[in-house]
Amino acid sequence: MIKAENILQKRVKYFKNKEYEKIYDIYSIDSDFRRYFETSEKYGEHFSSLIETLIPESVEIYKVLYNNESAEILFLEKLRDLKEDKLVYCYSKSYFVLEEGSWKILKEIRESTLNKGF
Repeated sequence: MIKAENILQKRVKYFKNKEYEKIYDIYSIDSDFRRYFETSEKYGEHFSSLIETLIPESVEIYKVLYNNESAEILFLEKLRDLKEDKLVYCYSKSYFVLEEGSWKILKEIRESTLNKGF
């Protein structure tokens, strides 16, 4: 089984490879993401416009907490804003659940700050 923290790394890879179906599949069926995008095709439509403005560059994992069939991960996600040509840092926390033997993202919280050259 792939560890929950590796799912976040894979999401960056899927995004760069424009594999929106794989991104859709890493979310829990009970997630807000899946409630908003009811099908992978609907997410695909959104993804097409998203990749013109934002590209993930990397994920740095800070803390991983496992508790039976759930996990919490604190991480920093670096995104490239293509319109402004700036890095955006998202300090994030993802909540995972086990579904049919695989870790799935249930919920995410993000706080963004623009890189101002510091």
